[in-house]
Amino acid sequence: MKKFILSSLLIAQLFTANVFADNELKTSDVFVTATRTPISKNNVIADITTISSEEIERAGSSSLPELLQRQPGVEISNLGGPGKVSTIGIRGTSSTHTIILVDGIRLGAATTGFSAIEHIPLSQIEKIEILRGPASSLYGQDAIGGVIQIFTKKGIDGFKPYIGIGYGSYNTSNFQSGVRGGNNQTTYSINFSTINSDGFSAFVSNPANAANSINLDKDGYKNYSLSSSLSHKINQDYEIDLQYFLSKGKNQFDNRFANFSPSFHGNYRNEIKLETYAANIKGQINKIWQSSIKLSQSTDKYLDLQKYNGSQDDPNLNDLYKTTQDQLSWQNNIALEKGSINFIYDFLKQNIKTTDLYEKMQRTNHGFMAGYSLLENNHNFQANLRKDFSSAYDDAVTGNVGYAYAFNSNWTLASSYGTAFVSPSFNYLYSLADTYALGNPNLRPEKSKNIEGSIRYKDDSGSLSLTIFQNKIDDFIIYSNPTFITGSRNTTQNLNKAEIQGLTISGDQFLGHFQIKGSVTSQSAKNEDTDLYLPRRAKTFGNINLNYYIGYWNVGIEESFSDKRFDDKANMVKLSGYALTNIVADYKINDKLKLNVRLNNIFDKDYSLAAEGSSGFKYQTPGRSLFANLRYDF
Repeated sequence: MKKFILSSLLIAQLFTANVFADNELKTSDVFVTATRTPISKNNVIADITTISSEEIERAGSSSLPELLQRQPGVEISNLGGPGKVSTIGIRGTSSTHTIILVDGIRLGAATTGFSAIEHIPLSQIEKIEILRGPASSLYGQDAIGGVIQIFTKKGIDGFKPYIGIGYGSYNTSNFQSGVRGGNNQTTYSINFSTINSDGFSAFVSNPANAANSINLDKDGYKNYSLSSSLSHKINQDYEIDLQYFLSKGKNQFDNRFANFSPSFHGNYRNEIKLETYAANIKGQINKIWQSSIKLSQSTDKYLDLQKYNGSQDDPNLNDLYKTTQDQLSWQNNIALEKGSINFIYDFLKQNIKTTDLYEKMQRTNHGFMAGYSLLENNHNFQANLRKDFSSAYDDAVTGNVGYAYAFNSNWTLASSYGTAFVSPSFNYLYSLADTYALGNPNLRPEKSKNIEGSIRYKDDSGSLSLTIFQNKIDDFIIYSNPTFITGSRNTTQNLNKAEIQGLTISGDQFLGHFQIKGSVTSQSAKNEDTDLYLPRRAKTFGNINLNYYIGYWNVGIEESFSDKRFDDKANMVKLSGYALTNIVADYKINDKLKLNVRLNNIFDKDYSLAAEGSSGFKYQTPGRSLFANLRYDF
């Protein structure tokens, strides 16, 4: 299979070119993340997915991780229900290999290296763009697997308030309200939402383990969030945008060392705060030159409401981990007689504040990127080259080249080659608190080389695509101290090479009132040094949806499935495969009032997306659950 995949990719790379005739851009067809400029989705060479506002509303009381889990090539690990740590993997890559953007702003924890996506409510989101494949040549560090960009609700013409309420299993309730409005010169929005759930025990019951008896309680979750935006056209050439996002969560969780912490009685709690704000000014300098400058800051604050000190735990002490990322981006787009050029300068400053001990608390990165794109007749060509200068590691050069060819208005063949890198997290590099896992300041960034090819079909009633990919990651970072020797600075090392290869098939098709939509990914994600599978990667996973539209009704069945996975690098702790069935119904009561009803996991399947420790403390997932949501647009 390996030789077949590599040969197919090389053939596609040598003999393809892109695509599509020039189309006038419509808002629903615009894709930004793949090029950092708004272009038609039909003109994107990369492997992408858009989650529309209609699909987000249809998700009802689902969380963002649950919605992402139903997308092509995406796997999610969840530590026990709503508000619990959820990590994301795209095409078999690690949780630290994907950049999460909120309205173009990086959001995440520099300590762990990943983002708290579980605390971003769907009620604040207008659209989601998913870019699969290497993107460091566009965004710099941390984009080996891809980029997920979340667009919050923005202003629109008119004056349009809305309100929504929902209730369901686990005593889960939600509320959302807001107003979006404006005119042809100024638009604005303000959106507020809350979530409250009793939840369930994060750990699966295990009578053989004493710690579980302490953990078997309901682990609830509360969240409130706010987003706002203001956009004003200064004149016909210049515009200024202001935006703000805030999410605060209060969460209860389980700890497998609970029997060593008797003072807590299993009452483990934390608070999370995510915050972004930005100012952006953009303008048309002359007929061919468009420029924008964006200043932004994001905060990821995690507070354990107890400090772990073994048997001497003091509930009045807290563990704090706070990341602040200051960001500046200066982007210039220049239209040429044939094609266009992009020049981008990015500045990133990461600061951490914590009650633990770290050798360093700050690092900076300067990135310079140049890109060229050409769309002519049936051909589409895109190339990017970027150099990053970091205070923490050697300079990094990354690039990407993509080419595709449109045989006609329906069929397109495309391929691309790209390199990417991930900067090690502060925990991996500088942590001094845990003597069993001291940071290793000599770690090198993980580096990848990805090649892929695809064939795509699209007409007025549906689409179909097949994408084949191979991603090789050098200097793969892995924790490797099975004997638990304290005081070593080498517990985390660049020991491994990883190779991920596979294919994804996705499509949708209308047949009268019916729509069928789905995807399946088959992959091999292995540690090349040991020939073992990387943790929490299934060989096969996917989903299929069948929707029926008639009158004011939209009724659908959703089926998600995954093969077995291993939770550990030694492939000793197995997570069984699963298949889940959901039923969802939308009813338009009138022009302003809509009802959404969702019955998830209708066969009440038991399954886990993650575990802990060699004894396999498995995390629970929701059983059969019913939710109903009402939304009124004034």
